[in-house]
Amino acid sequence: MILSRKAQTITESATLAISSKAKKMKSEGIDVVDFGVGEPDFDTPEHIKAAAIDAINKGYTKYTPATGIPQLKQAIVDKLQKDNALSYKPSNIVVSNGAKHALFNAFYAILNPGDEVLMPAPCWVSYPELVKLADGVPVMVSADESNAFKTSADVCKHSVIQR
Repeated sequence: MILSRKAQTITESATLAISSKAKKMKSEGIDVVDFGVGEPDFDTPEHIKAAAIDAINKGYTKYTPATGIPQLKQAIVDKLQKDNALSYKPSNIVVSNGAKHALFNAFYAILNPGDEVLMPAPCWVSYPELVKLADGVPVMVSADESNAFKTSADVCKHSVIQR
């Protein structure tokens, strides 16, 4: 199969390479904590498994609205208000299956070929690749101890480390 030119610009997943190495080391008897894919090292709690099985048994197996089911969006609104004193409406909430999915959708919706995206470095290794997939250009901005791992207009002006 021939991949698209766009797909050919994407580098190998460092996340999967790290996790693969960790699995190999574990199989060799080495005590390793794998921070690669971001999965916990414990099984899904029983009450969550039971709730998922219950939802399947109740027929919650169909497609949902693209931005999330209304009950979940309302629960998120309630959580943000209670725990974070933030006020949103359900229409302000979009549920995704992870940060990378949400960022990909956002980048794909707003980027035009050649648009630059300022990205704090360090960042998750997949984020620059998501920008590239949406025809953008990742521009890494230093966010390190010297600037308390924060970016600002001033930091961005003087700390571009890769274009």
